[in-house]
Amino acid sequence: MEINYNLISLIDILGLIQGIILGTLLLAINRRKNKSTLFLGLFIITYALELLPEILYDLGVLEHYPEYMLLPFSFTWLIYPLFYIYVQQVSIFSESKKSYNTLIPGILVFCIEVFIFFQSIDVKKGVEESPWYVLLEFFGIFYSIGIGVLALKWIKKHIAELKNQYASVEYKVLNWARIFILISLIHTSVIVISVFLDYNSYNFELFIAASNVVLLYWVSMRGILQQNVMMLVSSSMKNNVIEKKDVSSENSKKLLKEVNDYIVNNTIFTKPDLTILDISEGINVHPKKISGTINTNLNQNFNTYINSFRIEKAKALLNSEIANNFSVEGIGKEVGFQSKSTFYDAFKKVTGTTPSRYKNQ
Repeated sequence: MEINYNLISLIDILGLIQGIILGTLLLAINRRKNKSTLFLGLFIITYALELLPEILYDLGVLEHYPEYMLLPFSFTWLIYPLFYIYVQQVSIFSESKKSYNTLIPGILVFCIEVFIFFQSIDVKKGVEESPWYVLLEFFGIFYSIGIGVLALKWIKKHIAELKNQYASVEYKVLNWARIFILISLIHTSVIVISVFLDYNSYNFELFIAASNVVLLYWVSMRGILQQNVMMLVSSSMKNNVIEKKDVSSENSKKLLKEVNDYIVNNTIFTKPDLTILDISEGINVHPKKISGTINTNLNQNFNTYINSFRIEKAKALLNSEIANNFSVEGIGKEVGFQSKSTFYDAFKKVTGTTPSRYKNQ
């Protein structure tokens, strides 16, 4: 048998091997060190296996072994739901009910594909040429896009709640997952458009193959590094925290002053990993009441509220002689920021300028 080796096939093979290895690694580390990577591992493996039918076709294997046509590895209906559930697992709402029902269409389609795969070659050729088979792939792409949009909405909700509980949200906001979804949705859309336009140049196919390898590696590495984000304010806390007062219209300002005084007097805002739970335990008020008071009276989330204290302290340090002995990044860490980028972003959001420019004014 003569195999038609080419660069695109070799890249796809690299993506297949890489995806299976990394996906298996993610399955192995699932639930270790506060990680939930089961569904991400399954996502990576299915993403990689989708390359196999194309590899067999490009290498000319199917010409000699037509019985391997229509391998049941077209996971269009399954890939995005797997990633969506992974996002739910590692988000701040991990205790919420997962959307396992989104897997049902993919599992049903997979069962149908397995049944078809074991039919005769003539039957499989008829299925491949039938319009319903094309429509199944077509609707699978639209289903994937819909699930991708749901995942983006979930991440948006996750970020909003995260900023109500954590003063520092770096490495918790799942920005990499949001970027991956956007890129992969664009990637999928480009492929669909190319099919409709019957555009299949060598450079285009080379780009698609290379981008698949890069996406597989990138999302795997980010998944390995990603920790689960813990929900700090849960319903089980109601009996564990002394509810000192009700947050109503008449006493919310009084509570806000108490929170403000506690933060300033204890300079607790300089604690890099500060959470709303720290303040809750300090003044014996349920964290939901504290976040509700901040939201209502200041129209801010907890993260923005704490950063306002940090920025004021940073401004004072930048205007003092201490600034001569500290770098701008050092001042950021002194007031509680965990990185230079978050300090710069927060400072510019409040003052309209960077710390360096403010220092030199």
